[in-house]
Amino acid sequence: MKRFIILFLALCLVMGLNAQTDNTKGQIIYETVRKFDLKIQGDAAQFQNMIPKERKSKKELLFTSDASIYQKLNQEQEDEVMQESAGGANVTIKMTEPNEVIFCDLKSKTNFEQREFMSRMFLVEAKTDTVQWKLTGNQKAILEYSCMEAELVGAKKKTIAWFAPAIPVSTGPDGYVGLPGLILAMDIDNGKTTYTAQVVNFKEIDASLIAKPKEGKKVSKKEFRKIVDEKTKEMNGGKPGDGGATVIIRTM
Repeated sequence: MKRFIILFLALCLVMGLNAQTDNTKGQIIYETVRKFDLKIQGDAAQFQNMIPKERKSKKELLFTSDASIYQKLNQEQEDEVMQESAGGANVTIKMTEPNEVIFCDLKSKTNFEQREFMSRMFLVEAKTDTVQWKLTGNQKAILEYSCMEAELVGAKKKTIAWFAPAIPVSTGPDGYVGLPGLILAMDIDNGKTTYTAQVVNFKEIDASLIAKPKEGKKVSKKEFRKIVDEKTKEMNGGKPGDGGATVIIRTM
């Protein structure tokens, strides 16, 4: 009888602790990896082998049941700079990460995205009520959360998300929303861009930290995509880009 009472009290304690944890608000820290294969032409072609093949960065998602914001984990995060010597010249390779802030209004199903492209800032508004996902039936554990796999319907690049139904907030990294659970990992274009949750931290979030960005020229999602495609085609010899990390090469 005493053993039964002890087990009962222990179960009540565990249930009480779980009840105190509000899993509809908190912070997720993601590691983002972008892979690229840049082809350098002209006089700088000799430095092709010095170009990194990927760029890693850490970003955070602050969320509540009503809204979320995705941004740099550390707003003072420095650009990655590498210096080498080749062919009698000193070479500086600088990789810059766009300054982007993605605010998702989960009630109105609208994203407000502050996007930086070629030193210009844009404020992109996009409705998300037409976003559709297809469940694949696959499952796996991420940070001890049971996650389900879904594929974005109609995406130009294959887009896979792993979401946790145990975290009932329909949001995720980089403005991806629309699933019955928070997205903890993503794979875009067969591994060319990945997002992986490193930390899940449930806590109270100051409402002032989740606010719409205001900086930049207002454009639609379609208009912004057109600007990015046209400019990157000019720089990449007719090949479209994805608006990811920028590589700058200087020689002296």
